[in-house]
Amino acid sequence: MDTVLDLRSLCKQFGESGNSQAHLAVDNVSLALRRGEFFSLVGPSGCGKTTTLRLIAGLEQATAGMILLNGVDVRHLPPNKRRVSTVFQNYALFPHLSVSRNVAFGLERDRRWSRDEIRSKVSAVLSVVQLLGKDSRFPRELSGGEKQRVARSLVLEPNILLLDEPLSALDPQLRRQVREELRALQRRSGITFLLVTHDQEEAMSMSDRMAVMHHGCLQQVGTPR
Repeated sequence: MDTVLDLRSLCKQFGESGNSQAHLAVDNVSLALRRGEFFSLVGPSGCGKTTTLRLIAGLEQATAGMILLNGVDVRHLPPNKRRVSTVFQNYALFPHLSVSRNVAFGLERDRRWSRDEIRSKVSAVLSVVQLLGKDSRFPRELSGGEKQRVARSLVLEPNILLLDEPLSALDPQLRRQVREELRALQRRSGITFLLVTHDQEEAMSMSDRMAVMHHGCLQQVGTPR
């Protein structure tokens, strides 16, 4: 098995030990994700799934355990050094920038890339997410589904794309459409997707494998079937 992410006895506690207000949000979670799979963490609000995502992204520091990306422990690396991208519930698009400028935003601040290389990478990812021809449009001119095609994250070529309930604000019809688009996008790109959701149907319909979380612990890991 080609493992891209390996969580080993991962813990996150908020508050000082011994304090009555201390809360163990992630409790001894061990989990391995295979390269190129669509994996979902599902569970009720407050079960620790978003905190787990934030630990992987580097937005929170683990209390204990290890986070291995391609075999390297990244716990002490800042988010921008992990080659992990996160898509949040909101669209996180700059309204004053065109589609292509939104996609290129992170690359333009990285001096490694020339203007031609950035243009080539942007065109490639817009092709993957089927937005070629709409590169000069602004976010206000896009549908909700188009905004959720996560192009800004894919252009940075992450090892893992983390999705934190990205469909929760959509109406049911659009949600079904974007769900299909996300699944197709993952297959075309070959990038490992880790989706956090409280929606069991969403997890069951999109995932190669999934894990159920409750009170910070993993309850079950397996295929939807």
